[in-house]
Amino acid sequence: HQKEYEYDILLVRVNGKLQELHKQVKDCELSFVTARDKPGMSAYQRSASLMMLKAFYSVAGAGNVEKLMIDFSIGRGFFVEARGNFVLNQEFLDAVKAKMREYVERKIPIMKRSVSTDDAIDLFEKLGMYDKARLFRYRMVSRVNIYSIENFEDYFYGYMVKSTGYIKYFDLQLYDDGFVLLLPSRKNPKELSA
Repeated sequence: HQKEYEYDILLVRVNGKLQELHKQVKDCELSFVTARDKPGMSAYQRSASLMMLKAFYSVAGAGNVEKLMIDFSIGRGFFVEARGNFVLNQEFLDAVKAKMREYVERKIPIMKRSVSTDDAIDLFEKLGMYDKARLFRYRMVSRVNIYSIENFEDYFYGYMVKSTGYIKYFDLQLYDDGFVLLLPSRKNPKELSA
């Protein structure tokens, strides 16, 4: 059905219920969600954030990252706070961006698995993500969704796109004491604007 749409299909509604594209279905009513739709753009933003985190840890070296946190939205992107044993400059960000482009070209599947809250706490403590481990200690739900790109895992609330191949439009720019992950808007899903 992609040829019928100007923008990439990112999610699907199956009998009115939003789902990710990796699900198999039969005998149902389908409607497709693109980046022009709010749920589609949200999935794009989450997926781009996960891909950026994986690329950042890859370039910096996981042991060199003390803190890497997407703090808040700013303009058409997200402000990211980064601290550790690396020099955060445009050259470093260009290396992260090149790694992200590599992931886009490779079209790596974005996988989801449901784990118990206790297993999520153990996972994030092993990964050195102590803030997330603390967060899950106070969660009332018994299971959480963990998303991964290859061997990099993180928690996100909400749906993701099927693979890194869908995340074509992004940029990284230094800003204040961190950087901004720039992403397109629903109005122009194939363009970046500051």
